[in-house]
Amino acid sequence: MKTRFHFLVLIFALSSLMFRVNAQSLQVSSELKELIELSLNKDYKVADKDIDKKIAEVQRRAVRSAYIPKIELGGKYLYAYSSVNSKIGEVDGFESIAKLKEFMTNPAFPVLFPNLAGLSSEITKLQQLLAQQGMQLPSITNSLDGDLSGNYFGVDVTTKMLLYSGGQVPNAAKALSEKIKAQEALSDKCKSDVISDVITYYDQLALLIQSKKVLNESTERLVAEKKYANTALRNGLATTFDTLKIAVADANLHAKLSEYDSKKTLLYQKLAQLTGKPASSFEVSNPDLQPLIYTDTTSDINNRAEFRALTAGVEAQKYMLKSEKSHYLPKIQALASVRYDNIFKADVNLNAPIPMDMKINSIGLGPTFMVGVGFKWEILDRSGGSAKIQQAKLEVSKADNAREEARELLQLNQIKVKTNYNALLNQVAYKEKQRQAARMALQLAQKSYDEGMINITERLAAETEVQNAELEFIQAVFAQRQSALECYKATGDLVLSNIK
Repeated sequence: MKTRFHFLVLIFALSSLMFRVNAQSLQVSSELKELIELSLNKDYKVADKDIDKKIAEVQRRAVRSAYIPKIELGGKYLYAYSSVNSKIGEVDGFESIAKLKEFMTNPAFPVLFPNLAGLSSEITKLQQLLAQQGMQLPSITNSLDGDLSGNYFGVDVTTKMLLYSGGQVPNAAKALSEKIKAQEALSDKCKSDVISDVITYYDQLALLIQSKKVLNESTERLVAEKKYANTALRNGLATTFDTLKIAVADANLHAKLSEYDSKKTLLYQKLAQLTGKPASSFEVSNPDLQPLIYTDTTSDINNRAEFRALTAGVEAQKYMLKSEKSHYLPKIQALASVRYDNIFKADVNLNAPIPMDMKINSIGLGPTFMVGVGFKWEILDRSGGSAKIQQAKLEVSKADNAREEARELLQLNQIKVKTNYNALLNQVAYKEKQRQAARMALQLAQKSYDEGMINITERLAAETEVQNAELEFIQAVFAQRQSALECYKATGDLVLSNIK
């Protein structure tokens, strides 16, 4: 490792003051930041959450469009036929005809109207003549009998505009606005997960690369040791068993190197899948693995994406409750329409009350203009309104319970990740001291072995101890970085804007 951990511990105290200015900034390399941005642009879950947000925005616009005037154009053509056969009761309005006949039979009629004196006798003769021919003058009956048929064409244009919805439209729109906030929060949650995944896999790549460096250093020392042991064997200063132990240690190192190479190939593929870059482009990457310092200046979890989503959900349910409560308020609508109706090529054939056959070429009605305002007021609707209000109240309670439960769990998680972070920070310091001690022990073992004070087994044990100490230190740094990421996530600060 080029940078010593004790140097990082030294600057930690100094940098803590600077971190308070922008405490939640996460410093990463330019390569890692580029990979994060590529992954956010490519991730399908992030894209789906953004689509869900756009759907909610479309729904909100649709609700608000209820106040936009609606224009309807309608038209119809009909051919109708109907037979009529019914009793119509007494027929009023023809009393004057009977009175006229009675007046014509009055003795005073010839005196008053000498020119019409013979009219009544002529009518009587006409009736007798028609009766002889099987005919009679038309008479009115109390029956309606016949058939109607004809064509109808009509067209109308109607404009409607909602003036007052009783509060349902604005409350529903506000509920959808809260839903959009929830979708934004869920999108931030997905983005935070993507950022965490990219950093984790990038750190794993750094872990493997630095682990391989440790193994390469051990390999170089073993190669030198192998040459020394072979020379000592020829001079009778070592045994074949000593060289065999060195060969076993060398084979063990090569096995570990092969294992790390295979893991590194898988990491290339995973990073390629996350970012869309070719896997081969990561072969030239050389990420460094250093402890990640997290300075906590707040214990607030209100910025956590999950909590913001649940809070928005509670507010949305409250607005839905208001919308349902406004169900009983009147709705007012303005209406304007113009229509034209036409009856053409129609026939009216009646046998009663007056025998009649009439053909209608065309009857036009309109244009007819109508303008006005109407209202609808559902005063009592227990089957719908009250039940929906009760359901909305229960939904508010349910959403509020979910939010409070999440608050408790997120606060508990924050305490857990902070405790874990502090423990792992101390663990890194411990592993650094252990690594330094192992290196010093190896130097002493090498000198003692060269002077013949210890055997090859003890010398190889010191080499193994250095390998283990180096690898454990790197693993501790990796675990510490992961715990720092969890601290950022615990307060909702693992977002792209905080990555520098």
